[in-house]
Amino acid sequence: MPFTPFHFGFAIFLWSIFFLLDPIALLIGCVIIDLEPIVYIIFGVGKLHGIMHSFFGVFVFLLPTSLLSWGTYKILKLESHIKAYNPFISLLSSFIALVSHIFFDTIIYPEMMFFYPFSKKTGILFGLWSLRTDYLILTIMFFTGLILLILRFFYVKTKKKQKNEVEKQPEKE
Repeated sequence: MPFTPFHFGFAIFLWSIFFLLDPIALLIGCVIIDLEPIVYIIFGVGKLHGIMHSFFGVFVFLLPTSLLSWGTYKILKLESHIKAYNPFISLLSSFIALVSHIFFDTIIYPEMMFFYPFSKKTGILFGLWSLRTDYLILTIMFFTGLILLILRFFYVKTKKKQKNEVEKQPEKE
């Protein structure tokens, strides 16, 4: 696994391009699978990259990720800041984020069974590119996404300001 926070790069980048996606589900989905290595490191149970780092894990974490997103929307009252929670969009966003996590990990770890439970074959994508390249891609995605989000924020803010100014002008007879 690239150091877990690096997975946020994919989520930020994807949301900066596709605003219809659920940003909270993307962020949670990109990292929740790493509960497996945490359990392994703390308790010595399981494997560092076991069956949760596969399609099996995607389906195990799909609903919890969406529910965590929903709870985050409710607790933080995010509907006033971002698009309202939609369960279908949240599930789609969760799926994309979870698959992206195992994709980026499968490239750099030979023990991963990407298609488990359909196949127990390991190392399917291993070596497609290096660990360094994995980090670089995710870092570039993070900063590109951040820049796009900032630009979009200022664009929307400018449009709202212009609209308010037009509405305030008195009508000419």
